[in-house]
Amino acid sequence: AGGDTDWLKKSDQEIVDATMKELERLFPTEIGAQLTDGGAKLRKSAVVRTPRSVYAAIPGRNRYRPSQETPIKNFTMGGDWTSQKFLGSMEGAILGGKLAAEVVVDRAAGRPTQGLKEIEPHVVSAARRHVPKEPVGVKGSSPIAFGGGAVLSRGAPARQKLVADEIKAVTGEGVAEA
Repeated sequence: AGGDTDWLKKSDQEIVDATMKELERLFPTEIGAQLTDGGAKLRKSAVVRTPRSVYAAIPGRNRYRPSQETPIKNFTMGGDWTSQKFLGSMEGAILGGKLAAEVVVDRAAGRPTQGLKEIEPHVVSAARRHVPKEPVGVKGSSPIAFGGGAVLSRGAPARQKLVADEIKAVTGEGVAEA
């Protein structure tokens, strides 16, 4: 995605070699021949080919990732989509969570944090002009309508009925009795 190389047609070794070269470029203080001991070493690898499994890492996109710290009191964000050095991945999610935890700890200890990342001016301008719309395809108001879950075997009978009716309205099917 986003490049001219068809990685699905490359050999495993070509993919590993290209990946190692890119890692050396991205993390020169952690890996590469320029380091006294060569830095991190590849011990084993496995290449898995999954077409369309990741997004295109377009140069300049990282500036749109929000910082973990927010201007909202007691609200900190973590995840692979926040500002951190990895792509959207498990590694990025872990690092984003670690950075969010650091914000929480620093705030609790009264220490200065990294601060807020500046929002691009054109994004602020577009947000001022934005007119909110009703979400397309959302039917109902229960957590299920917004991708959450619900325990249908517990809770107030009225709530159980509301969720069951909502599921039936969306799917056309009833909910199995627990």
